[in-house]
Amino acid sequence: MQIKGEVLRTVRKEQNMSQEELALELKVTVSTISNWERKEYIPDERYNKPIARALDVNVHKLTGVPTDVSTVDVKRIDTYEEENILLKRLMESFEQFVQDKEKNMGNDKHEESWEEDWRNN
Repeated sequence: MQIKGEVLRTVRKEQNMSQEELALELKVTVSTISNWERKEYIPDERYNKPIARALDVNVHKLTGVPTDVSTVDVKRIDTYEEENILLKRLMESFEQFVQDKEKNMGNDKHEESWEEDWRNN
């Protein structure tokens, strides 16, 4: 669960807290708070609770995750399908490499093996 920068800014302003005050509370620099709010950097999760305490809100408000997570519709991810897609792409890449090597066979002046060449590309 990561805090969203625009939510952090909105909640901070709702609490009438300046970036300087929040930075002092969290023992970070003002530029850190500014970067978080502008999404240049996202606060590390270890800051979730301290930020929530400093702003007197719960972490769920800052992260956008509902308090009753069981109501969230979770899509099951089929990792085998993802692995098969990646393996298929790898095989296609390898087959293309072999075809290119076969076309250029005899044109190479060096004795490097095709396997070593493929791994280096």
